[in-house]
Amino acid sequence: MENKPTTRIINIILTGLFIIIAITLITITGSFYTVEQNAKKSGQEQLMQTLNYVTNNLKLVIENRSLSLQQLSHELASADQPETQLGEFDKKTLIADYLGSHEDQTNLLIQLDSLGAFAKAWQIKDGFVQELPEDRAESYLQEDPYIGSLRDNEAYIQNSSEYFLENQSFVNLYSPAVDSDGQVTGYFVSPLNLENIFKAEIFSDTSDYSGYPLVKNADMKVVIHPVESQVGLDIISDRQKQFPDLDLSDLRRLEEAQLTQEEGTLSYYSYWWDEENPTKVLKLGAFEWIDIGAAHWVIALNSDFYEHNRVPIQNNYILLSLLLLISSIILIFILLIRGYNKKNQAYEASQRLIEKQKFENERHRLEKRILKESKLEAIGLLTTTIVHDMNNFLTPILGNAQLLMEDYAENEELVSELKEIYLAAEKGKDLSTNVLRFSKVSEGQQDTVYDLSQVLKDTIAEITILTPKSIKVVSDIDSGILVEGFDKQDLQVVLYNLLTNAFQAIDTRPGNVSIRLKKADAECNADLQKRSIVTKEKEYVVLSITDDGPGIAEGLESNNLFDPFFTTKGNNGSGLGLFVVSSIADKYDWQVRLDRSQKGLTVLVNIPLQKI
Repeated sequence: MENKPTTRIINIILTGLFIIIAITLITITGSFYTVEQNAKKSGQEQLMQTLNYVTNNLKLVIENRSLSLQQLSHELASADQPETQLGEFDKKTLIADYLGSHEDQTNLLIQLDSLGAFAKAWQIKDGFVQELPEDRAESYLQEDPYIGSLRDNEAYIQNSSEYFLENQSFVNLYSPAVDSDGQVTGYFVSPLNLENIFKAEIFSDTSDYSGYPLVKNADMKVVIHPVESQVGLDIISDRQKQFPDLDLSDLRRLEEAQLTQEEGTLSYYSYWWDEENPTKVLKLGAFEWIDIGAAHWVIALNSDFYEHNRVPIQNNYILLSLLLLISSIILIFILLIRGYNKKNQAYEASQRLIEKQKFENERHRLEKRILKESKLEAIGLLTTTIVHDMNNFLTPILGNAQLLMEDYAENEELVSELKEIYLAAEKGKDLSTNVLRFSKVSEGQQDTVYDLSQVLKDTIAEITILTPKSIKVVSDIDSGILVEGFDKQDLQVVLYNLLTNAFQAIDTRPGNVSIRLKKADAECNADLQKRSIVTKEKEYVVLSITDDGPGIAEGLESNNLFDPFFTTKGNNGSGLGLFVVSSIADKYDWQVRLDRSQKGLTVLVNIPLQKI
């Protein structure tokens, strides 16, 4: 079938829109990639320029500290000459001037003899120089990997390589003490705190530049780092131990580049190590290897790529987002127009189905009503026949029992048994007659008040005669419960039917039936008062009959049990017991409920109390 003209136009517009969006996305993506590459290149060039400054500055600072130590060594050596011999106080003054000039970077001076053995050590504290014992200074010598070259009179070097002590990094500056004859009489060793030098002399000068410099040795251990906890750590293995869940693959690529190149730049993913849960970021890095004395270090400068290029990248993202938003709006608008007709058709079809469903539901309700009325009509006819025949059976029993009691009046034991027969037959006649009364309130009963507790006890006493010997009936009845507007005989019919169902459920095996009458608790009252405006201020009492039979089978709806002629007992049941109970309950606005949560079955009858 050929498409309608409107559909063809919409398809053409939609195809054109897709092509325009695709071309625009490709253009913006290429532009974004170009901007990102140019930003990386520019950032790396800037890092390399700053790195050259940092490297030269670090060399100059250490050389300056070395020259200061050489000057002190010369002055102290001259002070020991006979022609210029100075006192101990003057020597300490020279040492105090040296240590005090950079107390945060070096506050310890160690003197070795010509054989490299410990001679003296001084430390400045609170502005005063004090001598230190050998054990206090020895740790700085033991960790120094090049101190042996001095003791072995090997070639003199300006400073040692790095060593780590108490989570800090140091190098030792060396200066020989030479007498007037040019002979080496000893050595002066001054430990230099690299972390403090870097913060005070180098890192402070680059504080206006985002990122951070760091120094690593040939083993890729951190010598200087803005985060002090990182000093002494291997950049891969030790960090992996600290943060086993982090991805350090790019750091391995960085390490490989630094170990195989003298200098270079690159971008890589790493983390900010001063955070408790390090955040992964894209970094730009520049590095260069340098030699200072015996130290062989790689100086690196790193920065956050997006921090430098946030504005142009954000502009690209905003442009791309706006384009996608506008395209989505246009696309949705076109799709809505295209689907409008289909939705209308679907709506009309749905309305037709709804109307048809309403018609079918109404017909189903009418059929159920007709069926129920047919059952009720059958019940009426059946009840009339049963009552008539039952009265015919019971009348001669009553008459003969009365005659026998008169004839054997002198035999009290026989009269007592005949009286039981008479009362039972009379009760049966009353019960059969009451079957015709369950749908109509007797005249004058609406205003009658009964003690429900006493009526229930009397009824139980009368019905106990019919209780099978294998079944034990237990009652728990509160006293003084007053109920208005019911007929005692109706309560007997309800109780008779419920007990009969309980007895039949237990069958021939031993069992128990419990009858309880209790006032409803607050929660139950509140639930019952919600039923209608008529019941919202009433209080209730609960009559419950519980048996320990098999209960209601799974899958069987409770509502079905109240339908006339519905039975689960086959030929042994009439299907009228619960129907009669529910009919009498409806007559007095009582509520009947089945509780199948426990073993057996509990039937609850909620009866409104008399208003006080």
